[in-house]
Amino acid sequence: MAVRARPRTVFRALGKHAPVLALPVGVPGLGAVIEGEGALATALLLPTAALIAVAIWARFWAVTEDLRRIEAVVTLALIFVVSTLAATPAFIVLGMPVLDAVFEAASGITTTGLSVASNSDTWPVSAHLLRGWLQWCGGVVVAVAGVALLMDSQSAAQVLGKEAVGRGDDFGSTRAKARVVLTVYCAITLIAMAIAIPLFPGWWEGPMIVLAAVSTGGFAPRGTSLAEYSLAAQGFAIFLCVATAISLLFYAVAWRRGPRIAWQRGTVPVTLAALASGATLYTAAQIFWQDATTREAYASLLNYLSAQTTAGFSAGPVTPVGPITLILVAAMLLGGDIGSTTGGLKTARTMVLSRIVRLVFLRLRMPNRALSHLRVGDKRADDEAVLMAAALLSIYLVAALILWGAFYADGHPVLPALFDAVSALSCVGLSTGVIGPDLAPHLKTMTILAMFLGRLEFFVFIALFLPSTWLSRR
Repeated sequence: MAVRARPRTVFRALGKHAPVLALPVGVPGLGAVIEGEGALATALLLPTAALIAVAIWARFWAVTEDLRRIEAVVTLALIFVVSTLAATPAFIVLGMPVLDAVFEAASGITTTGLSVASNSDTWPVSAHLLRGWLQWCGGVVVAVAGVALLMDSQSAAQVLGKEAVGRGDDFGSTRAKARVVLTVYCAITLIAMAIAIPLFPGWWEGPMIVLAAVSTGGFAPRGTSLAEYSLAAQGFAIFLCVATAISLLFYAVAWRRGPRIAWQRGTVPVTLAALASGATLYTAAQIFWQDATTREAYASLLNYLSAQTTAGFSAGPVTPVGPITLILVAAMLLGGDIGSTTGGLKTARTMVLSRIVRLVFLRLRMPNRALSHLRVGDKRADDEAVLMAAALLSIYLVAALILWGAFYADGHPVLPALFDAVSALSCVGLSTGVIGPDLAPHLKTMTILAMFLGRLEFFVFIALFLPSTWLSRR
């Protein structure tokens, strides 16, 4: 029998995570105070204070009942929604219209990196900290909070917890995996910041790039993204994106049990092979079809890696040129590894889908009574994983078709409209110019929804609005 989500239980679960919700706005709020940006500090610290008050109030609540799977799902979705609303006033203070402010906040917390800001180059340092920190939190801190939340429901943990932080039995529980993911994420961030400071101009641009890169977010202090930085700085930023496009548990397993065992588990080799082969194909196409110079080829290589890791940085212009652009579209759709901070379908699910196609052709050649099973590696594929992969692909394609059609109906060319639609749904952030400050309001709204859909694996966000989630049948 299907069960519904109990609003009171969801509210209590959300309240228990109010301290986590205060982080995305609290840290840049303190930065604005130090910088002397009074209006920005007020816009950030007021929601921080409200969330802290809720957290104090929640301490007196009774222990939350065991969460049903659907309650865990909608609570996770609400964490992202509340984080967006908390950050919106700050972008309004920075001079953005309300809808644009919501767009910028949503793009940050979903680690997308698409922007509709027209004057971000003139923003104070604390405003760039807000964007970078939102992405850093969206990449793991908020996701880790959701994984820890799901531990209150064993069935919910089985459905979403393993998908969120990777598979394997090296760590005893989903909560333990969440702690490991956060530890690895923080360690990568701190080490990267130490390296980035001398590579980038000034004292603050490098850390802002690192916050966005490790979350595969893509917000950059400059409107030209990475194009104005040195070749070494560009390469380092994209290297960070690749490093977090694989499962973060890979690093923990490598530390505890050795790189060889870590390499043999999961889909890290498949993800890196896809990155390498796709980057080679795209760069070669740029050289032979577009007569790209060495520097242009280097920028093309970085743009491809940025696309498949769903980071959204660009080392040069992304110009829609026929079949070459379709390679980037395919890369954005594919995404990175399960357990990483990337968007897209993920390489593991794509591998499952490819095996389904292979099995269909195999069964065409088999006798009627012969039995065959879907296998991934040396193991029989899990029915839940197969169902999730097929359903996710279906709803992804439908959503992409709707957003693409809306862009095209508004007068945008076919290929750029397709590129930006996939970029939004995969939480990439690269754009051919369709998505920007002049985008029609209804298309900005649709893009906001697309970013939430992609970041929350589609089903999580959709479940929040389904009447059947909240209303039981009689």
